[in-house]
Amino acid sequence: MPQAAHPATVSPVFTVAAHRLLADGRPVAFRPSPHGGSPIRPAYLVLHYTAGLTAASAIGWFLDPKAKASAHLVIGRDGAVTQMMAFDRSAWHAGVSAWAGLTGLNSHSIGIEMVNAGKLVRGPAGGWRTWTGEPVPEADVLIARHRNEPADAAWHRYSEAQVATVTAIGAALQAAYRFKGVVGHEDIAPRRKVDPGPAFPLKEVAARIMGEG
Repeated sequence: MPQAAHPATVSPVFTVAAHRLLADGRPVAFRPSPHGGSPIRPAYLVLHYTAGLTAASAIGWFLDPKAKASAHLVIGRDGAVTQMMAFDRSAWHAGVSAWAGLTGLNSHSIGIEMVNAGKLVRGPAGGWRTWTGEPVPEADVLIARHRNEPADAAWHRYSEAQVATVTAIGAALQAAYRFKGVVGHEDIAPRRKVDPGPAFPLKEVAARIMGEG
């Protein structure tokens, strides 16, 4: 039976078997999304943020028939992992997209969603809030300029547990599928998307996953 979502603090060893993610040899929590399911041969790993604050809200959205969106994995702020699509099946995470001569990256990639609010806005009484108005502590805010944008902005920081978990899972996926590369949604849809954004060390994580750093 699938185990509960696995916190990164336990430092599990991730592997892949039969297109499912295993933590210490046991399947992570699996909540199959209805959005996707066509056979694929993944060539890229695409990283995203959820634009929200909880794994439950992201998982609930990807299960919602109205959503028309999904991902292969959701990584919580604490590093907990939930799989929502087998890795040899498409998930609807990329939308209109193109990279390295390919279009429609849903058919060519595995998508990981990390729980993160993304770009933040000033609240009416000060402080930082998500696009839906939820407060974000000052300690979790990074002021930085996105490489595709002209000005500094406030961004939600990723947790150390998320970065470590995504790196470890990415390495397991790379061993199984031999990706051509690891990219952000901002790379494959630069006119529409800014995730995972400047708060995520994409270049460094991609190098570690690909065995280059």
